[in-house]
Amino acid sequence: MGARQSWILAALLGAACAPGAAAPEAPSQADTPLAFIGNFYRDYFADPAAARKRHVDSGGFYSPGLLKLMDANRAACLKVARQGSQCGWNADGDEFLHAQERDPALTLASSGFVAKAAGANTVDVRFLLFPGQADTQRAIRYRLLRHQGRWRVDDATGAAKGGYRRENSLRYAIAAETRYVNGSVLDAAEAATWVNLYVEGEMADAFARFAAFPLTVCQGGDGCTAYRENDARLPALVGTLKQRYFDKGVVRPVLPASTLVVPKVPGEGSVVRNGPFDFTFRRGLWRLTQVDLRRAPVRQQ
Repeated sequence: MGARQSWILAALLGAACAPGAAAPEAPSQADTPLAFIGNFYRDYFADPAAARKRHVDSGGFYSPGLLKLMDANRAACLKVARQGSQCGWNADGDEFLHAQERDPALTLASSGFVAKAAGANTVDVRFLLFPGQADTQRAIRYRLLRHQGRWRVDDATGAAKGGYRRENSLRYAIAAETRYVNGSVLDAAEAATWVNLYVEGEMADAFARFAAFPLTVCQGGDGCTAYRENDARLPALVGTLKQRYFDKGVVRPVLPASTLVVPKVPGEGSVVRNGPFDFTFRRGLWRLTQVDLRRAPVRQQ
């Protein structure tokens, strides 16, 4: 393959770094997809944080269409932030290396980085996460488009079994997670599962994130009272709930999960009861609105 079609380490740095040769100034604007991707990885292997700031955070790396998908994903993740769990298309790994771990001393040279044009607007890159270990090779296909006179990444697909399949693409992964998250917040069973988890773990602060304050708490002959946010009685309430409804010999309160791929949007103010808990759908989320300790726990037969 010709020099124009391949971005290889020797061509990228070798000649420029030869004794006596002055390092060339980085181009102010990449004019081909191959140069765009090659320049990015050159900077990324040298200093990931600086490269991310220069190329990605500046808004000049991804296409408007891909950025729109990412924005929708972030908006969806805000809805489930109260869970305290990871959410986001790039939350659990390095999106440019397709990995969670790599050789701490990895460089462009030691990775064996190679980039090749695979079409008019497509670039394939290959590299090793751990030099000398062939099973750590990563292969990613970037598809780019032209926007406002500059190249932008419109999709990236990881190789699987030698091929680049749609279901392994960045666009597909982002859209799939966003659909799942948006669907999960419509299912009362999802909220009930997290509330149960935090009661069993006696995590009052996490439990409170699912409550709509003032939270109505009913018990015995005392009737019902309102608990405020940061109420000093919340830890004791959670402890009582665990003892009464999650003890051995008690049937754990569980709501069946929706069988729909995309649950229907509940009506505003809809109420679902689960053991001592009442969940009300308000402003797009199921919120715990009442805890009724007068409801007897169900004993195992």
